[in-house]
Amino acid sequence: MSDTAIKRPAGVTIVGILTAILGVINIVFGVWMLMYWLGIKLGTLFEGQTVFWLLFNGFLAVVMGLIYFWLTQLTFAGSQTAQVLISVFAVINIVFGFFHFDSGGAAQIILNLIVVLIVNTHKAKLWFSQTA
Repeated sequence: MSDTAIKRPAGVTIVGILTAILGVINIVFGVWMLMYWLGIKLGTLFEGQTVFWLLFNGFLAVVMGLIYFWLTQLTFAGSQTAQVLISVFAVINIVFGFFHFDSGGAAQIILNLIVVLIVNTHKAKLWFSQTA
């Protein structure tokens, strides 16, 4: 490592790990919804949901999980694209947190606000300016 190389900030590492965890959670829930649609019921969480709801949300959750894995890779590579997309997703999650504020939305708002603040610190901006 040369003296001019930018060291990844701890906050960026934490955001990268959280992004990977989100990817796993999304894929697990997406597969769970698709299995429920196929008749393999591993609980009653999706009881009463329509076929369209299970298919649409299951597929969307798997796709979002794959996007989160891609963002994790970009985050650890120092991509500015990752910084922008993580900020956008966090702001969207903050907005949706207000829709279910009484059932966990407050935690969602706080965690995503922390993510936005971390990826927009001076050190994080330097890290994310390495690649496009």
